[in-house]
Amino acid sequence: MVLLSPEKELAAAGQDVVRLFYRNSRIFFQPVDGYDIVLTVSASREGRFLTGKARLKTRTTSLEEEVPVEKTVFTEDTGNEKKRLIRLALYRLLINFTETPPRPWGILTGIRPTKIVHRLLDLAWGKPEIIDYLTANYALAADKADLLTGIAAEQRPFLLNKEQAENTISVYIGIPFCPTRCAYCSFPSYPVDRAGRFLEPFLEALKLEIKGLGQAVESLGRKARTIYIGGGTPTVLNSGQLSSVLESVRTNLFSDETVEITLEAGRPDTVTAEKLSAALEYGVTRLSINPQSMNTHTLSLIGRCHTPEDIFRSMEKARQTGFKNINMDMIIGLPGEGCRDIKHTLQEIGKMRPENLTVHTLAVKRASRIKEAKEYFNLPPREEVEKMLEITAAAALKMGMKPYYLYRQKNMVGPLENIGYAQPGTECIYNIQIIEERQTIVGLGGGAGSKFVEPGTWYLTSRYNPKDPETYIRKVDELVRQKVDMLTKGYTEKRGK
Repeated sequence: MVLLSPEKELAAAGQDVVRLFYRNSRIFFQPVDGYDIVLTVSASREGRFLTGKARLKTRTTSLEEEVPVEKTVFTEDTGNEKKRLIRLALYRLLINFTETPPRPWGILTGIRPTKIVHRLLDLAWGKPEIIDYLTANYALAADKADLLTGIAAEQRPFLLNKEQAENTISVYIGIPFCPTRCAYCSFPSYPVDRAGRFLEPFLEALKLEIKGLGQAVESLGRKARTIYIGGGTPTVLNSGQLSSVLESVRTNLFSDETVEITLEAGRPDTVTAEKLSAALEYGVTRLSINPQSMNTHTLSLIGRCHTPEDIFRSMEKARQTGFKNINMDMIIGLPGEGCRDIKHTLQEIGKMRPENLTVHTLAVKRASRIKEAKEYFNLPPREEVEKMLEITAAAALKMGMKPYYLYRQKNMVGPLENIGYAQPGTECIYNIQIIEERQTIVGLGGGAGSKFVEPGTWYLTSRYNPKDPETYIRKVDELVRQKVDMLTKGYTEKRGK
């Protein structure tokens, strides 16, 4: 496959659309002999009109598609508008050429599609206008446009204004250790049996980073509004280690502005009464206990060393300890699973009555065991995964939940989404902030990312901690200084100020 353009950035912008139709094809951005399909994209301006063009040539076929647009609310950003137009032209052309059905998400291949809706809501657009805009300009299916606008409406009360964003942050704390590595995982995580020698020095470095951030935000008069402790699997720590980390969080970051602390207890086999009591004592308000599947064979296949019975026992312990807001994660598209398996998982989860349900569509990541040994894993076809997603939506509604946040990933087994459901009043505020990017989020620990947000413009500057524990331990002092500098000096270096 050859994809050409007189402007290199336009060709690069079109490649994700090409992969919607030719997922595994290699794409070249210069002429190459011997390739049957050559795509050319371009954009031109004439008066008030901007036009995107896409052409396809094979040895026997020649097709062309044009998408003109008159100046609209977003066309003052000509560069991005040109990219959108050539993507839409390319999409329409390939639908025609391949004779395949439209994709539910159209040309939206990015992680955060709800951000487009929020930009329009900021301009006081109404829901019907937004749905029309998304279907016409991004080729979204009507049900996806309706889903996005509904989720954005649920999120609006949680988004911060400029003043609130100036005075608060959220914090992510990454503990990159797990009992074992799951077959689908690409996160920075290290099995404790192989990397355990780094655990204690890592925790000491983490507490140093927590203290450094706490001192910085106090001196700046800012406060942590939400805190999310993830990984990895934080509850792989013993009760003493976990208590020590939680005490550091409570001492250095907790304030009268802190409304939510989430602890991932993702592996039920790591959950004990002692750890749960410590979490409650130090202010954790929300737990995440993640079965992923309630089918014994699947759990074994993907490398999770627990049973469905362990999940029930963990939930019972959490309720007995006093937790009233619990999330459960599940994955659709896991190897060997079909709609019947998904219905069973949802039926079992329903018995435990979680307040939140997060549904992930399996993404086959480059660093995962599923990717490395894909011939060993029998993944379900796209059409069946789409049915699975419909089943989960109906089940969440039956549990009294509404969708409240959504994001997408590359390399999903279907062109679908990850979606979080919550009973009213139990939404995870951190999840909304990390996806919508309207609050500075400071990442601490292994592989954690920080996003420094300029309030009002919502301009972002990102920084990332080292993934491997050894490098993190060695560089922690430097990492603390970097974050303090970013919080103190602002985030304007990319603008050259």
